[in-house]
Amino acid sequence: MTEVAANLKVMTKLVAAGNDFLFLESANGITSSLTREIVKAVCDRHFGIGADGLVVMQPQDESTTKWYFFNSDGSRAAMCGNAARAAAAWLKKAKAKFPHRLQTEFGTVILNSVTSGIYSAEVNYAQRPLRQQRLSSGGVLIDTGVPHAVFEVQHDVLKMTDRNQAVPYRWPTEAGPDGANVTFFRRASPDSIEAITFERGVEDYTLSCGTGVLAAATVASSDNWPEAGIEVRNPGGLLRVLAPNFPRSLILVGPAQAVFEVSHKIEL
Repeated sequence: MTEVAANLKVMTKLVAAGNDFLFLESANGITSSLTREIVKAVCDRHFGIGADGLVVMQPQDESTTKWYFFNSDGSRAAMCGNAARAAAAWLKKAKAKFPHRLQTEFGTVILNSVTSGIYSAEVNYAQRPLRQQRLSSGGVLIDTGVPHAVFEVQHDVLKMTDRNQAVPYRWPTEAGPDGANVTFFRRASPDSIEAITFERGVEDYTLSCGTGVLAAATVASSDNWPEAGIEVRNPGGLLRVLAPNFPRSLILVGPAQAVFEVSHKIEL
């Protein structure tokens, strides 16, 4: 990791509703040195720092930043809703300008600082319609930045831990060779649901998944969006989905915070 270590100045760990990420800033091509093995080692919860993903931030100007997102297994992802809100917290700490344009592989996400510790990420779907495709397994496939196989259930999803309940739905034929995240949700009231996601690239349940929250909210309420939005409770906390321009965009709102920084070189 010599080249990477030489480029590392500060690595920050941020948490967004239980979804945790390692952030580092680079303007000199550090992504070319981040091999799959390095990302896996740093994200390992026993032998590394531990995280659901790693994010490289490349500022373009005071109100625009490009990112590169890596899952904990070293694979790349086009988008991540909670990491986008964590990016807003990272940018707030860096005194960036808001609203802020975050350039992802899925498209530009608009970030805002709502109140102290609460951040929003608006995902635009104007060029990528929120189509719901019925799966042969009985679920619904929807791409909210990452494809999700969504299933409505009646049991307590917040306590789900059995991987075997999700793995059979991980690779629906309709999603292509990379498969899909698997999201289960239960209706709690007309304007609130509970949800949990088994994430590809992590290959386990996470405490929260931003794109999974958007997917579950859309499947549950696309025909009748409450004016105040939809509350989505995850094992890691409460998020809200707003849809003033549905289906052109969705806004994910919730907490994010930095929990510590590593300011020295990390040798692997």
